Amino acid sequence: MEIVPIESGYLEYKNFSLCRHCVGQGEEGLLSRLSESMPMISRSDGALFHLVLADRPVPYPAERNCGRSERLSLFFWYSHVIHGASTRTTVVVVPNNGRERLSLFRRIERIADLLTDKLRDCPELKTMYELEQDQLFELPV
Repeated sequence: MEIVPIESGYLEYKNFSLCRHCVGQGEEGLLSRLSESMPMISRSDGALFHLVLADRPVPYPAERNCGRSERLSLFFWYSHVIHGASTRTTVVVVPNNGRERLSLFRRIERIADLLTDKLRDCPELKTMYELEQDQLFELPV
């Protein structure tokens, strides 16, 4: 687990499997995911919330008859103390520009940071976002 100092003075936990936030709430601390094909991408402030990439990137839209997708969807799970032990979901749609896997991994890391910034300000994420020029915009559902 990597602990990274943040400008605001508290610590953020990155890319962990054992969650301090969950353990502090009396829950099992081991995070699970739908797919282990990507490296663990997770974030937490250690007390109020955690966020984890739940699955590998999936073409968006996922229907097979749509042809080659120009976008990918990223499926994140998060939990915040305001919601008790419940886990919530948010999806982020990103351009699929055919870059190598390492570049995609870095983009997903950045998206996790952007979602973490939102969780610091509000315990509820929107259902869907779209990434445009390093910013997340809510998509209508």
